[in-house]
Amino acid sequence: MTSPQNRPPVIERFYAHLDEQIAAGLTPEQKAGVENAILASTLASRHQIDIRRSFPFFSKRFYLVFLFGRDLRRQHRQESTLSRILLTFLLLIAVLFVTCCVLLTLYMIKSALGIDVFQNFHVGIWDWWLNQKNH
Repeated sequence: MTSPQNRPPVIERFYAHLDEQIAAGLTPEQKAGVENAILASTLASRHQIDIRRSFPFFSKRFYLVFLFGRDLRRQHRQESTLSRILLTFLLLIAVLFVTCCVLLTLYMIKSALGIDVFQNFHVGIWDWWLNQKNH
């Protein structure tokens, strides 16, 4: 059993909700067993960062939880096929967006330097940009 000063917040919350007479009737072995069971089931003591806050917002209370730490579970959760498809789609969109931004930036640099890759062929983005700049 951990000392009351060194107990994790989840254990403190447990004892705050437990009836005082029941808590007083527990033996040290029982308290240690209950605390170990709570810690094993919640993994609360194993997070390097454990931030739990609640705040009022338009006459209701909301909560924010931020946990960070190594994944210590024995079995990893199975991802659904839909989540994999969505993740792939979002990744594809992000890669396409970044690629287009890089190509546009390179084109603008090329145009600003006056480099013609193909004679008498211009996409027109540089001219449009200059017209927008002048207005």
